[in-house]
Amino acid sequence: MTSKLLSELNEAQLNAVKYTEGPLLVLAGAGSGKTRVLTNKIGYILEQNMARPYEILAVTFTNKAAREMKNRVENLIGMPADGMWIGTFHSICARILRIEAEHLGYDSNFTIYDVDDQTRLIQQLQNGLQIDTGKLKPRQIQYMISDSKNKMITPKKFEDLAVDFKQRKVAKIYAEYEKALKRNNAFDFDDLLIKPLDLFTKKKEILEKYQNRFRYVLVDEYQDTNKAQYYLIRQLSKSHRRICVVGDEDQSIYRWRGADIENILSFEKDYPDCEVVRLEQNYRSTQNILDAANAVVANNEKRLGKNLWSQKESGSKISVVGSVDESAEAAQVVEVINQEMYDNKLSYKDFAVLYRTNAQSRALEEKLRRAQIPYHIVGGTKFFDRKEVKDALAYLRVLINPKDTVALRRIINYPTRGIGNVTQQKLEGFAFQNNITYYQAMLVAEEVPGVGDAARKKIDAFAASLETLKIKADDVNAFELATEVINQFGLKREYSLSNLPDDEARLENLNELLNSIAYFVENRDAEDATLAKYLEEVALLTDIDRWDDNYSAVTLMTLHSAKGLEFPVVVVCGLEDGLFPLSRSLDNPEDLEEERRLFYVGMTRAEDSLYLLWARQRRRFTGKESGMSFRSNVSRFLLEIPLQYKNEEDNSSYSSGSGYGGSYNSNYGGYQRKSRQQKFKRPESSYVPDFSGDSGYNIGDWVIHEQFGKGQILGIEKSSTGTKLTVIFAGKALKKLIAEYANLQLVNS
Repeated sequence: MTSKLLSELNEAQLNAVKYTEGPLLVLAGAGSGKTRVLTNKIGYILEQNMARPYEILAVTFTNKAAREMKNRVENLIGMPADGMWIGTFHSICARILRIEAEHLGYDSNFTIYDVDDQTRLIQQLQNGLQIDTGKLKPRQIQYMISDSKNKMITPKKFEDLAVDFKQRKVAKIYAEYEKALKRNNAFDFDDLLIKPLDLFTKKKEILEKYQNRFRYVLVDEYQDTNKAQYYLIRQLSKSHRRICVVGDEDQSIYRWRGADIENILSFEKDYPDCEVVRLEQNYRSTQNILDAANAVVANNEKRLGKNLWSQKESGSKISVVGSVDESAEAAQVVEVINQEMYDNKLSYKDFAVLYRTNAQSRALEEKLRRAQIPYHIVGGTKFFDRKEVKDALAYLRVLINPKDTVALRRIINYPTRGIGNVTQQKLEGFAFQNNITYYQAMLVAEEVPGVGDAARKKIDAFAASLETLKIKADDVNAFELATEVINQFGLKREYSLSNLPDDEARLENLNELLNSIAYFVENRDAEDATLAKYLEEVALLTDIDRWDDNYSAVTLMTLHSAKGLEFPVVVVCGLEDGLFPLSRSLDNPEDLEEERRLFYVGMTRAEDSLYLLWARQRRRFTGKESGMSFRSNVSRFLLEIPLQYKNEEDNSSYSSGSGYGGSYNSNYGGYQRKSRQQKFKRPESSYVPDFSGDSGYNIGDWVIHEQFGKGQILGIEKSSTGTKLTVIFAGKALKKLIAEYANLQLVNS
């Protein structure tokens, strides 16, 4: 098996795989096969009997990457990788905390708070401390606390560093916030990294337990680790020093959330005896794209250096296209998609449209809809962030962890059951004064001063229902319990009685939540298909984890979301100074270098064709002057691409509806106008997206709905809840329906 395992590796990859007895830094350029190296290295260690599966720790940055790595390892070794710890930093740390929580004074059924939960808790604390939420926004405080935790600044240290009135107020809230988390038996997202370090510091025997367990530690995307992750990996590998980190300093793009590029830049200083292997052969992009990307990122000073090369053909030059405004830019995107599909017989899923900020998607969506091009947005409103979904999950969280005050406060009067804000505040005050949980206060509501008989009866009834379901939770699976919760508490009722399109979507979201739980139960072993495990998995989901790369639709996403992905055709929009790079980075060399690395990431997502778009003017919302159009200058990053690697067109002298032609000649620092020309006429048949393999519907089909009657399908798009149909019914009533749930009947016109 060894020959097969290693035969497909190039020389550098082979060296990285076979070096197993000391610190190893693998500098893996974009598309250089780092996942192959990591999985083959694990397979090699197992095959050579250097360790058993449960003695290997492999850390990635997304759940999707973790699943892929585990599947690849199992395919390589030909058996299940039972007991192997492969996961994200947060999921690995959550697993440790589930086992060791009691040593920190927590129960193992703790809740993981997302940003919304944290903000709600902070708002509750501000109300209790009588700190104005108008002058000091809860979301702003949440950000300051999270930033402090990423830098490992404790509440006491924060208080010591506070220099003004605002910071002293935040310090007070930070201290109370930490106490409240413990009362609620909850960790926030940052705690998942911080608390294991606290545990290892306080309990040396627990640290030694995990040091002895993990004989090999492998870390992916090391350039994006923060301070806590750095110390965590360093401690776990300290005794044996069998640590392998894989990363690319040129793709370090998360400084804004605590990532420290110095972790990878100083690895050789931390481990002077380490081996360094550079993976420079790229298996993704054409040489022309790589040469351009190499030239751009070479302008950064903070790098260890590598030069990507490919055995693929040179490929076509990069297209740099200027437009008059964001509408014309979006029209250019549509033309690119049509042209590439017509010329190269591509599918919609072969395209990615990338942008610096989420706000840029509006103009793009509008043009894609008009052109009847299906698209999927990664990083919009997340499914599990929708109100109706969070309401249902809050009920489930309380059944698992009754101490979770944030979840309990969310559901105690939803749907409305006559337990008003005043009563809720009395319960909360009673709980605080008597050092008991909010749930315990509910159970003794008759002892709470100021709570009348009518309110007490409603609290008692609600608490009794929860107690009954808590008992039942031990006898039914997660899907059965969730179904009973949604039905018993009437979470669907108000949406099912409404004719509003938004309420129809909310109803379908609840159905989709049940589908998600059912799928989870069906694809887990019985002992692993618990509600607690499902809630943890949901809490740790990222945007990419819900992205379906098999669906035939153009992918729209920010450049940050595109990290680690690849597409035959990539279009990057908004390449103007002030937007990309962002204006706030222009005066800060470190920020500007990170923006350049982000551009490098975007360029190297492209396999065959790369289009870089900019607009002469763009509408921006400044807060004071909403919807104003501002003139733009072309991004300095476009000027850093040598002329031999790009073709340039400037269409910015024409209106949004005009034809496209012209060129921008950076050699002269100015603009040259060509005669207008229409380059492409799309065949009529290609206007209809191919949804036959997904929903069975096509644009133009006639359908009958039992409530709205006969209508015609005008649009089809994929959403997180299913295939969304836009249908016009008799009387010109326009409805958006989810195909999987609408029970439509196809008919002849």
